[in-house]
Amino acid sequence: MTLTRCFWLLAALMWAVPARSFAAPASKPASSDGVPSDAEMAQIRQEVETLRGKKFLRDVPARTITEAELRALVDREVTKEYPGGKLDDLEELMAWLDIVPPNTDLKSVFSDLMVDEVAGLYDTDTKTMRIPSFQAPNRAAVKNPKAAPRKKVDALPGQDASIIFAHEYTHALEDQYWPIDDPRDKERETSTDRGDARSFLYEGSATRLMIEALPAEFDRRRPGAYPWLWSLLHSGVGETALDFALGRIWKSADALDAGAPEALARGEVMPYCFGYSFCRRIQRDWGLDGLDYIYDHPPVSTAQVMHPEKCWEWRDFPVQVALPETLPGGWKRRMDDTIGEAGIAVLLGCQLKRLNQGQRAARGWDGDRAAIYAAADGHKLLAWASSWDSASAADRFAGAFFATQKTIHQASVTRKAPGTVAWRRSDGRAGLLWRDGSRVVIFVTDAPELPGQMDAWTARIAFTEPPEDALRAADNSPLLRFNPLLSWRKDGDYTVTRSLGGILWRHDHNSVGTADRALWGILGEQRRTSSLHQWELGWGLAARRQSEARRHFEKTTLLPFGVLYSHFSAALPQCPTNTLSRTRVAWGVVGSDTTIEGGGRTLSLLPWGLLLRRTSGPEKQSFHVAGTGLSHRTSLDAGATTRFHVLGFPVWSSRVEPAPTVVCNE
Repeated sequence: MTLTRCFWLLAALMWAVPARSFAAPASKPASSDGVPSDAEMAQIRQEVETLRGKKFLRDVPARTITEAELRALVDREVTKEYPGGKLDDLEELMAWLDIVPPNTDLKSVFSDLMVDEVAGLYDTDTKTMRIPSFQAPNRAAVKNPKAAPRKKVDALPGQDASIIFAHEYTHALEDQYWPIDDPRDKERETSTDRGDARSFLYEGSATRLMIEALPAEFDRRRPGAYPWLWSLLHSGVGETALDFALGRIWKSADALDAGAPEALARGEVMPYCFGYSFCRRIQRDWGLDGLDYIYDHPPVSTAQVMHPEKCWEWRDFPVQVALPETLPGGWKRRMDDTIGEAGIAVLLGCQLKRLNQGQRAARGWDGDRAAIYAAADGHKLLAWASSWDSASAADRFAGAFFATQKTIHQASVTRKAPGTVAWRRSDGRAGLLWRDGSRVVIFVTDAPELPGQMDAWTARIAFTEPPEDALRAADNSPLLRFNPLLSWRKDGDYTVTRSLGGILWRHDHNSVGTADRALWGILGEQRRTSSLHQWELGWGLAARRQSEARRHFEKTTLLPFGVLYSHFSAALPQCPTNTLSRTRVAWGVVGSDTTIEGGGRTLSLLPWGLLLRRTSGPEKQSFHVAGTGLSHRTSLDAGATTRFHVLGFPVWSSRVEPAPTVVCNE
């Protein structure tokens, strides 16, 4: 758990932005306490099971939670995570790193963030869904009386909460297969932000499923809309637009909270942004089987999530950085933690007021550790050691960090030498930055002078290369790995074979499945797992086929976007026992055939069925040739209506009123 994400002590999901679905589910309304009805909950669970391709192993009850109960929950978790004076030490470390202002009450900040932002959460301790039963205070109105009140779940109709619950139930479902509370996340001595990386994974998976549930929500209002909404969502244009939009949320003003430091508020949103893109990419290439594989082999750093190529075919494990418990001169370590690439990006970005610059400065992270030390006379010392992929990445980070000292603390250089710079700040604190190749060590102290044992201190910091690198080096011959004509490399169970650097041919194989690509995909590309099978010709412009058994989904197109021919078939998430199938020729201009199992069939020739249109279903029967023919519609409420159309205009109709309802009086 890194500093910028430490308020995720609940190990639970929050979807902070209230979402509206497009239409109400066909079930009884939510109960008066704000919890959706059993029928609504069952339908949401059904959607999640269909889209995630897994069944719930046990029930997940839903209960409301008051503001006082939520604050007590946060208080209990914070106290359990940081007993005794550990929380005070954490507050001081975060203040020295300029993540929070001095004397910040983290427990209060955590509580306010939860109360302000949470629209629903899955409690991993009790395995229940908790729904706030209160209206969040509008802290922004303190500064701006005209600010609109914050919108909470209890202010939304039951149908609006369904999308949020799809997100929450995804966490509940995945927790039953891959427990969210992993003891390895609490191993504080390892130099990795593994806990944050797993939260990025969980948030990204749930956000992706929540978005994939939107077509089903819209389909309730407009039956038959599911195929084109699903296709739009999974198209290259749709995925690029969503990646761009979600990727910028953490940088927007909407990510800020009036009662929280900027770095914490933006860090709280980052898992949704980077986690979504990460999970979307895994599902695009390897389907649900690939996502399951990632859960079985979770990322060990936020860098692996922010750069998916570092997590899959050639994994990038961080260097283990260990700071000593004591330093010469009587300094004793009080608290240490890992910042991680995500943490550094938001930390430097907020300090420099340039979030893109902070993200660039964090690129190339390869492990870090920060600690606060105390001397017997009460003076404090910040030590921060980091390793980077290259000397240029280390230099970029070092320059950005020193820029924050000048920007925030008006630091002036007191000594400069190759690889070393010392400074003094306006508040009297002194600092020193040492860089040697790809390693950077930073010291900041409030002692009158910088101690003279800096070289000795630096020598006591341990940088340990990940053991996985040595094992991988033993499995791979450099001559074969970098051969331009025919190369081969292996990382764990993942092997890649390339011809002409992958231009002519590339073959990927792992325990999930296989993938082949010829001539950059121009001649074709195919991917296959136990559930997923997809292939395409000419980057999908000539032909494309996708099918995934776990979702009961398949789609085939000829020419771009199915201009010549397209076929779509899928189990409807809101009613997975029903399968929707649609076949279109020339985008439906020539003809289309749509069938919903248990819901009827519509056959059309020419646009809008100008030549022929036939509809059959439980409540409607019609047959028209050139707009001329009969239609018959029945309804329990409106009775039965029969109409005869000539060239599209009704010329005769007959209506039978519904049978009266018999009421029995006692």
